[in-house]
Amino acid sequence: MRNRFNRGSSNLSVFFTAALFMAALIIYSVGTGGNSDFVSSICGFITAPIQRVSAMVAGGFGSFSGEFEDIDAVRAENELLKKKVREMTQKTVDYDTLKQQNDEYRKLLELKNENKNYEFLPSTVIARDSSDYYGGFTIDKGSADGIALHDPVVTADGLVGYVTGLGVTSSKITTILSPGLEVGAVDKETRDGGTLFGEISSAKSGRTRLNYLARDCEVTVGDIVVTSGFGSIFPANLVIGEVSAINAESENISFYAEIIPAADVKNCTDVFVITEFEGQRSIQESSIEGYKTEETDDNKDNEDN
Repeated sequence: MRNRFNRGSSNLSVFFTAALFMAALIIYSVGTGGNSDFVSSICGFITAPIQRVSAMVAGGFGSFSGEFEDIDAVRAENELLKKKVREMTQKTVDYDTLKQQNDEYRKLLELKNENKNYEFLPSTVIARDSSDYYGGFTIDKGSADGIALHDPVVTADGLVGYVTGLGVTSSKITTILSPGLEVGAVDKETRDGGTLFGEISSAKSGRTRLNYLARDCEVTVGDIVVTSGFGSIFPANLVIGEVSAINAESENISFYAEIIPAADVKNCTDVFVITEFEGQRSIQESSIEGYKTEETDDNKDNEDN
């Protein structure tokens, strides 16, 4: 209590001293005929520190407010830049997609020009069976679009497979990696022929096989393999792929060639169904659960399991 009283008394003493000092200055000013310069100097000396502190405080608040305005401006600019980056990214994706589609259609046009009797139906892959080692898939076109069983399926790069399941608005495709699809094929250079069908170990690495090659065949690594046209299911001279290796069969009776498909069988997203070509054989179909299907080796294996 005493300390508070002492502090209060000290403050009052300072106040009264300052008041008396200011009164003395006023009296002195009046007595000396208003020497205002001296009084002003003294008052300025007393008030200058207070004015400086006030200016610093005001300036600090102004700077602080300015910094907030700068931050808001930077944030707005960043959002604008992010928006422009997103727009540019989307334009790049759209450009790449259009470029890829244009390349596909350009190659397809070349194939069409070489084979005037082909009728192509563009289709999109809508489903893949992740458990299918052979890369089978479903497309968004069916019998209502003019597709029939065994219609060949290609990309602009080469043969992918053929239709083995037919619905009204969709179709199932068996690929050239599967043992359930057999294609007559020949070496484009040597004309050595065999039967193309897949095998599990080759399919896992994205390859298929040209089987039953004669022991004295002249097939070499790097040769291009095409369809022979035998059987009238596939037109002749569709590119299948490139020979990557030649091996003897286990019984050492004949040879087979490992083929790297020209088409990206397991990753293609857009394909073309050849719905008509000269010499095409009509297929008699059976209907199972809404799909017209053929009974392939794959189907038999699934039924046995």
